[in-house]
Formats: sequence, structure tokens, C-alpha cells
Amino acid sequence: MQIDELHYAILNELQLDARISNAEIGRRVGLTAPAVAERIKRLQDEGIIRGFTANINFGRLNYAQKVLVAVKLPHGYINAFLKEAEKIEGITDIVHTTGEYCFFVGITVVSTDELNLILNKLGKFGETTTFSVLSVPVEHQPINLSVKKRKLALMTP
Repeated sequence: MQIDELHYAILNELQLDARISNAEIGRRVGLTAPAVAERIKRLQDEGIIRGFTANINFGRLNYAQKVLVAVKLPHGYINAFLKEAEKIEGITDIVHTTGEYCFFVGITVVSTDELNLILNKLGKFGETTTFSVLSVPVEHQPINLSVKKRKLALMTP
């Protein structure tokens, strides 16, 4: 699939508001609503758009504990760890990294007791270090996508 400036413009609009109508996107980027819908469908079919989600403020729902858990694992435990982690309620994301830790695991739960249960499950596989999240000053920051930026990046040695 060839991505053009209009695809990027649609993606930029969706990053700002995933609930925006196809008609409104069309007005902003110079296409009809059906043309926008077709482009979005192709972006989904290609796996560029993976889905649409609600950005929920868990703190307002009394999910008071938000932590990042750094995990060190022996290499042979990675698959078992990931398989177990997928089943654990409260894990919001897992990032595979380089460096001292193999993974950073985002966890959001109601209580310290619930957090402790999760930490015990994760600790069976390796060493964990827990960091309490005090605030998230930048979250879901959109990236201004464009063909020009991509071409510049490809030309840079």
C-alpha cells in the first residue's frame, strides 16, 4: 500500500480524536466522507490502524495504584513470563527493552493488596523492581505524520 499525504492527514486527525466523523475528517483534509472511510478501511486492513480505544482516567474510578515494574529475567523464561502476564488483570502494557531490564510492565489496580498479588505472580520468573507512578504529565501525545518527514528521515545518513 502506498501511503500518501492524505493518509497521513487522516491519521493525524484520528490521533487527535478517534471519534471524529468521516465527514469532518473529509472537510479537514479535502476528501468526501466515503473516500475517508475507504482509506481508513485500507489502513486497518494493512495493520497501520490497529484499533480504536477509549482513553480512561482510571484514577477517577478509584484505581489508585499505578506502577511500572522493571523485570529482569533469564532468557529462557521470557515466553513463560509473557504467557502468564497476558492473563493477569491489571496489566495495561508490557514494553520489551534493552539494557538492565528485559521488560517494563504497566500496572493499574485498586489496592496495594491487588498489586502485591500481581507482583508475586511476576516475581516467580525473575527479579522485579517496582516504581510508583506519581503523575503522567505527557500521555497519548500525537505524532505529526507526513510523507516529507519520512523522506527526510530516509535521506539522513
